[in-house]
Amino acid sequence: MGTGENLKALAYSIIDSYEMRMKTVNRLMEQSYDFLRSFQTELEDMIIRLRDNLAKGESLRKKDFDRMMADLTERRLSREKEAEDVFSRFQEEEMAMVDRLRKVITSRGRSRLEDMEVIREDILNRQKERETGIIEVLKRIQVEQEELKVALKKLLEKGESVRVRDFKIMLNSLRAQQGVRDNQFGPMLEELAMVRDRVRSQWQTAVPGH
Repeated sequence: MGTGENLKALAYSIIDSYEMRMKTVNRLMEQSYDFLRSFQTELEDMIIRLRDNLAKGESLRKKDFDRMMADLTERRLSREKEAEDVFSRFQEEEMAMVDRLRKVITSRGRSRLEDMEVIREDILNRQKERETGIIEVLKRIQVEQEELKVALKKLLEKGESVRVRDFKIMLNSLRAQQGVRDNQFGPMLEELAMVRDRVRSQWQTAVPGH
């Protein structure tokens, strides 16, 4: 087998392994996201039960309850939208990478086996960086859901004897926890975004003709 054939065989093996890993990661991400959505449904049911208890025990109106919960509700919806966007972007970038790899094979430019090995190592590193970004987003959603579930469970245990004061304490506690966590996650996610942009820029010069 000549050098050209060796190069093509290596290139196709890279694509095959990359696509296989991409499908596996996509499947795991979808399972994780489905789990979080299921968890979200459970939380919404708990919120409704708490609202009913406060209405019966404290005559708290639904619109007042919803107003007090508004910022946390908007945050949950924002986190969900963020996860959807990150997951969608991940899939698009992975497919784009596969397309670019195919162009390497069909490119008229002459590439050496050593160059192809470097490309293989490079794309694996970049794939891991993108996966890390998704994991961080999903992790943040999971942590916030867990915190909310624990807080809601404590209030639901009081039944109709729960008080608006208890509800306010829960809300303030959750907001404080989220503020601390944002200070921790914020810089981390900004760094991941910078890495992603750098990867995209570097990739443009890594593939012949791009």
